[in-house]
Amino acid sequence: MPKPSLSRFSSFLLGGLGFVATGAGVAAVLAWTLQTGAHHTITGTFIAFAVFVAVSDLLEVPLERNAVFSLALAPGLAFALLRRCPDGATAATCRGILPTHIGEVAAVFIIGMGAALAVRAATRRPLRLPVVAVRLLVVLGAAATYRALAPVAPDRFNFGPSHAPVSILGLVGILITVTMLDVVLHAALTVAGEDRPYGRLVLDQLRATGPLLLSSVSVAALLALSYPALRAWTLPVFMAPLAATQFSFKQVATIRRNYLQTVGALAKVPEMAGYTEAGHSRRVADLSVAIAKELGIGDPELHEIEYAALLHDIGRISLPDPEEASKSTSTLQLALVGAGIIEETGHLPTVARMVRDQHEPYRRRGEEVNRALPLGAKIVKVASAFDDNAEPPGPGRTPREAVERLYLGMAYDYDPQVIQALARVLERQGDI
Repeated sequence: MPKPSLSRFSSFLLGGLGFVATGAGVAAVLAWTLQTGAHHTITGTFIAFAVFVAVSDLLEVPLERNAVFSLALAPGLAFALLRRCPDGATAATCRGILPTHIGEVAAVFIIGMGAALAVRAATRRPLRLPVVAVRLLVVLGAAATYRALAPVAPDRFNFGPSHAPVSILGLVGILITVTMLDVVLHAALTVAGEDRPYGRLVLDQLRATGPLLLSSVSVAALLALSYPALRAWTLPVFMAPLAATQFSFKQVATIRRNYLQTVGALAKVPEMAGYTEAGHSRRVADLSVAIAKELGIGDPELHEIEYAALLHDIGRISLPDPEEASKSTSTLQLALVGAGIIEETGHLPTVARMVRDQHEPYRRRGEEVNRALPLGAKIVKVASAFDDNAEPPGPGRTPREAVERLYLGMAYDYDPQVIQALARVLERQGDI
């Protein structure tokens, strides 16, 4: 369980993030209102982009570990890129018009996200308020960056209509700002919930959302260029590819979830047949994932380690008698049979190798460290040995005593860095 200090930190961070986002949004709206006057607040473009933000947010993309990516980022950024000429202005007199005011961007995004939250509440979907706060801060930061950079760029660094160009320099600035803010803030939310090293979480977040952020900025530029010509047709034209993107990501998430369910069901076969303790494979998988995260391993390697941990004992089903299982633990034959079963599926070759190599020692007597041994195999070996020594609980089978036994095998059987990571995980969980 998380430590009380972590829970307090998490609450403080989430509350502070919401306060900052709300304050920044309100301040931007007030500044815009005071500068431009209330007669500019409601226009057809304003309403259209607020609707676009709301609809796009409901088409969120599922990511790893129950995270989501909001497609509302694209229309929010697109609105920030617009240079709308006043009524009656010509292309010549419209030159030099600054991009959309930050306050107007904030107003459109807040109204659009508010409508999306109302729909979520009515349909009993998760509100994800901290994520909404991050989105607002990202859009405001991007709008401020573009408004600062767009006017200073020479005309040759612009593209699109001469009276409403899109600045390449500003677009690069938006991409950098969006990536930095989104990755850093979402990593902060994750570390508040998981207590993992922050630097590693930033890399994981960048790996997971980097391509989506680049795609959002690209779509925003196309949307800003298309809107003056398409007007009312912009929403239906752009919603089709966005909906297709969301559907594709949902299909990938469903396939991954089905993979895990299938692997989990297969992992229970040795337990149901009496070859291993009940819950052993799931405990080993959870501990292996925790150790891997501690060592800085991210997706997709994290999934492969989880699969290998769930299936590390699948070779035991080749034994004719469960009573022989304890005498044959971690033998080469069982590892080879288990790897062969996985290879027969035609998928997960890396997982098969981890299962095959998890019987190998960290190094043999008189030899150097086996550097060809996959780190995942070493993690599964340590996690399985720990569970064997700690479950079921009893005299001499406490987590601390189980770790001490692993330390005794650190010279040859177990990788020292993996055991040290295990100790840190258990200490953070309050088990030792």
